[in-house]
Amino acid sequence: MLEDLRKNIAAIVKHFGGDTRLDVSPDYSLESHQRDIENFKEFSRNRPLRARALMDFQRHDEDELGFCKNDIITVLNQKDEHCWFGEVGGVRGFFPAKFVLLLDERSKLYAIEGDDRVSNEITKLVRGNLCKSLRRIFEHGLRRPSVLGTALHPWHFIEDSIDHEIKEQFTQILGRLVLCKTFRLDEEQKVLQPNEMLFRAMHLINASHDPLNISADVKLRSLICAGLNEQCLHMWFATFCQCTEVTERWYAPWSFIRSPAWFQIKCELRLLSKYAFNLSLDYEVNPSSHTEPVKQDVQDMLIKHHLFSWMS
Repeated sequence: MLEDLRKNIAAIVKHFGGDTRLDVSPDYSLESHQRDIENFKEFSRNRPLRARALMDFQRHDEDELGFCKNDIITVLNQKDEHCWFGEVGGVRGFFPAKFVLLLDERSKLYAIEGDDRVSNEITKLVRGNLCKSLRRIFEHGLRRPSVLGTALHPWHFIEDSIDHEIKEQFTQILGRLVLCKTFRLDEEQKVLQPNEMLFRAMHLINASHDPLNISADVKLRSLICAGLNEQCLHMWFATFCQCTEVTERWYAPWSFIRSPAWFQIKCELRLLSKYAFNLSLDYEVNPSSHTEPVKQDVQDMLIKHHLFSWMS
């Protein structure tokens, strides 16, 4: 099972192109475990504002910024409503704001390879392969239900773990989440902790999935996608495994979740935090919303029709 997980993680890394600037070997040291929170907070504070180009833009003056469709532009100045200043490929200049779409970034970077609205392959690699491997790990050593009981599912264990954590930290967490207007920052511009983001993700998934009686399997896949989006899936996994009171109720002593193997799994998952994912949590709730590539030519035509002329 662990080898299968490694293969699926390696396939995702390969899909992103294996950026030579990134260290793609797992760090199993105890120091890496201790640095996780600080690294996460640092990345969250310093993430840039980015936008994706909706279409090509050819520069006509030296102070303009040219780009191609789907280029990722770092937005440096938005003071003018129609004309922004940004950078792409080391070149800076002005460009029409309506030619780009601001990214809802909950991570330090954006990559087309991790966007399931652009790449169908990432859906297969994550929802098809990675989620299956993680479910098998969660099922390993899961206690069998009683004869009259309902079948157990890893999602129910995760819900129990989160409920337990919320009760333990109720006052602190409630105060911060009530004020929170974004996924990352509260009103005082303080970075939310990974466990607070986990609680919020669980709430959003239940709110959108429960009214449609979506299965526990789909909920689990959606939560894994949320963890990848926030680049803290490995820390969420550690939260589940370190909730001793709950794990003892749900798992046998020899399971991955209760054995030292969970630390190794966390370190393997940490590799994925180096990459930027933008995965829809409602992908399997509303599949019809993911057929837009068939109408790409029509979409491009509408964009060109509605955008103002940069030369006028």
